[in-house]
Amino acid sequence: MESRNPQLPPLPPPPGAINALVNGFNAIASNVTVILIPACLDLFLWLGPRLKADTLFAPLMELLPEIQAQASAEQSREIGLALTDFANSFNLFAAFRTFPLGVFSLMTTKMSILSPLGERIGIEVSHWLMAFAIVLGLTFLGWLAGSLYFRAVSRVALKLEKAPGLFHSLLHGILLSGMWLVFFTLANLPLLIFLWLLSLLNSLVRTILVFLLVVPISWGLLTVFFSFHGIFASAQNVFTSIGSSLRLLRYGLPPLGWFAMLTLLISQGMDMLWRIPPSDSWMTGIGILGHAFVSTSLLAASFIYYRDLNAWVESILQWLKAQKTTSSAQA
Repeated sequence: MESRNPQLPPLPPPPGAINALVNGFNAIASNVTVILIPACLDLFLWLGPRLKADTLFAPLMELLPEIQAQASAEQSREIGLALTDFANSFNLFAAFRTFPLGVFSLMTTKMSILSPLGERIGIEVSHWLMAFAIVLGLTFLGWLAGSLYFRAVSRVALKLEKAPGLFHSLLHGILLSGMWLVFFTLANLPLLIFLWLLSLLNSLVRTILVFLLVVPISWGLLTVFFSFHGIFASAQNVFTSIGSSLRLLRYGLPPLGWFAMLTLLISQGMDMLWRIPPSDSWMTGIGILGHAFVSTSLLAASFIYYRDLNAWVESILQWLKAQKTTSSAQA
């Protein structure tokens, strides 16, 4: 797209998503030690002890006969096996993997009682209040570790000579995570009401509404994810970082959406490969290392694309300002 005014230079093209991905993988390949953070977490979730949460699943297991009574014999058996297996293999330590700020993990979605060392030790949490307190503590530690992880990756990806201070990164990363937690907690009730109303509609109308909601939901998720980048890339505070994310989404959504789609396809496609080996095989260790490298490289690419797209948006705004000034002078 070019300016109609010959006195102005043409609009600069947006940064390339492929180029950012390549640079992200190259940056992590040159500083591979940073993948030890997610790799160590997955090794602990794979080989370490489990925090059992049978007390949390007890009410659901009591309702299991009623659920099975409403299904066919085959479905009843499958439901019973799935719920029992999930309750037995569930690990409260998985709460350490927080979203969106957190250490990436493969094993939080691949929980198992067995490992190559045999059956893993299970530590029973006797009361639901204790389980709730443990989840809160692990969530806070997950934010803390996630802040350190994002800060380390941003320094490697952007080659920052003067990285944001450690205390600043931890403080604002945890504050922003807490703000998003409160926001989504308050949004749960209207969301549940909306989903209930949606279930009452005709299937065709429901499908159309869900399809129409894909774009705003995707926009919101991208805003949340990139709201953390300003903290670790530019030493911004919580509110300035959110504002930068909204500004980026406002002016750079089409190229940013393309980058997000490519990142998601690579991430999910490779995760399917890493999950193939069973948990009691040492080959799972290869999957853990592969996942750590790919996910960290994609995070590095997101920091690179965030920087480049911000620079592009700034150049676009300057171009529009110059065009407005020129038009006013000619009027």
